[in-house]
Amino acid sequence: MIKVILNFDESGNLGTQGRYFTIACVAGSNLRPLENVMNRSIVNVKKQFERFSESREIKASDSNQIIKDYILRKIASKDIEIKYIVADLQYVKPELLKDENLLYNFMLKFLIVPMCKRKNLKELTINLDKRSIKVGSENSFEDYIKIKVNYECGFPVKIKVNYIESQNSVLIQAADFVANAINTNYEYGYDYYYNLIKPRIEHAVRFPYQHFGTDKVLKISQF
Repeated sequence: MIKVILNFDESGNLGTQGRYFTIACVAGSNLRPLENVMNRSIVNVKKQFERFSESREIKASDSNQIIKDYILRKIASKDIEIKYIVADLQYVKPELLKDENLLYNFMLKFLIVPMCKRKNLKELTINLDKRSIKVGSENSFEDYIKIKVNYECGFPVKIKVNYIESQNSVLIQAADFVANAINTNYEYGYDYYYNLIKPRIEHAVRFPYQHFGTDKVLKISQF
């Protein structure tokens, strides 16, 4: 696996609503089959559901059970890897919660650095939803992750970071549906959607591990 493409999106609220915040990644070396199936699926959804007919993007948070089930099954049918990190905001340090970019960057490293440990990995392309990064802060993450991977960890991996409007990337839209499925499992204990993508989950992080989910009964699916 010489080159890998990572597509990220998130689900949850860093404000006062909700306890969990999820960042999910859809990864692979050849994601053209996923792009193709996502494009076809989006066309089919727009044909079947009139309210989406003029939409530039179909968000998981706006979709009903039928649409989520349909698109998640299509995503899971392709040769991809799913990675995710879920933060229990009740136990995240206040200084991280005060700076959304800092928390976002901090969480991303738990998914990206392990990828760079693969001995045959030479190039890593990271695609982020532009709306996830505050305006004017784009370079901070790219600099941060390059320093972390290339200098602190010593992995000779060429890294490129792209900031893309989600309506222009069906791969980020796929990550949106995956993140929604995962966060629904942790926030509400409803694991139906999670189980649809479970066979493709390759790496999962619960942060902070020591206190994650304590004092709350969780239906935490293992992969």
